[in-house]
Amino acid sequence: MAKKKLTSRTDLLARCKRRFNTVSIDGMDFRLQSLSESEKSRFEKAVINKKTGEVYMSARRRLLITMLVDDDGQPLLSGSDMDLLGEMDGAIVGKLFDAASEHAGFTSSEAVEELEKNSNDIQDAILASN
Repeated sequence: MAKKKLTSRTDLLARCKRRFNTVSIDGMDFRLQSLSESEKSRFEKAVINKKTGEVYMSARRRLLITMLVDDDGQPLLSGSDMDLLGEMDGAIVGKLFDAASEHAGFTSSEAVEELEKNSNDIQDAILASN
């Protein structure tokens, strides 16, 4: 039985380029870019309130702003679109978030959702809207 060759440093570091994925949601096609490890770490750090340890309600929208790109790989959205994303159909945002979470390597969308469940502010907001 032949011994399997281990991955070399060169092969590993060749993985530093972006991956893209196109998803269709409600008749619309969206392009998602992968996150580098440093981008993923910055995202995780940005969505958690440093003082309280709670997750900001905007976590889903922040991920979409970071990952949605056009055909040329340029950002589709900017931080100024945060409030408009909050007004979008929740089902569409949810589907986009699930696709982005999977493409970014979060354990499905459970990583961010688990953080959201642990946030008192988010729970209070959900209860107030019911």
